[in-house]
Amino acid sequence: MPVQWDDGAQRDFDNILKNLPQFHRSIAEKLVKEKAESLAEKRNSSLVEKKDLIVAFFQEVPPAFKDMMKRLMHQHGIDYSAYIDKD
Repeated sequence: MPVQWDDGAQRDFDNILKNLPQFHRSIAEKLVKEKAESLAEKRNSSLVEKKDLIVAFFQEVPPAFKDMMKRLMHQHGIDYSAYIDKD
């Protein structure tokens, strides 16, 4: 059964992607999408939720861009703090 996306998680994913530099957008879209769906499957869920999306972004984005991800998520009202290591 294919993994579906929660409406809120899909909206957040699309909004963040729109704000990434063009060069990084297509790479992030593929890697983060696959990772988020994999995380949902590991939870035995057929639905990608916001927590899957957040963890996927922070696991797939290179360390040099993590501060940018934090800013983008903050700008979109996404509280990532419960899902990532404090650094």
